[in-house]
Amino acid sequence: MKTVLVFIALLVAVQSNKLVPKTVAKVKDECSQTIVVGKGTYTFYKCPKDYYAAVEICKSEHVKGNLLSIHTHELHVNIINELKQLNNIEHEVWIGATKGRFSTTFYWTDGSKMNYKYWARGSPSKNLQSWFSPACVVMETKEPGYWHDVDCYKLRPFVCETE
Repeated sequence: MKTVLVFIALLVAVQSNKLVPKTVAKVKDECSQTIVVGKGTYTFYKCPKDYYAAVEICKSEHVKGNLLSIHTHELHVNIINELKQLNNIEHEVWIGATKGRFSTTFYWTDGSKMNYKYWARGSPSKNLQSWFSPACVVMETKEPGYWHDVDCYKLRPFVCETE
């Protein structure tokens, strides 16, 4: 009986250790690669997170930035080219565009104006269900890099724009 209790205690300890999230610093060290495009510095995180976790990591003390905001086609193309060189096996990354519940308007999480968009055909979703729930934006990492609005809880790699 005592052996069974010890085994159960060890099993619980191992399982609970899996549930403890990594610190932002550890995620940055283990999962990130820096990209320099023009005068901008960006960090690509290959460890997939949901949109909300990606936003928090980008805004953290260790990163001091935001999810990527894209304002020109030139930046868009350059970021896609850099991501291709990193041998990213995922085909989509989170960028900083999102919309809230009961809205059809997308915005950048850094507060800047959404003056450039590169939606795929059929995106953003126009169905009634999408109006009732938040949506977050992924960018394809293959050319031409179309954007899609998807469920914010999907796990994806992401790109932070750093200060």
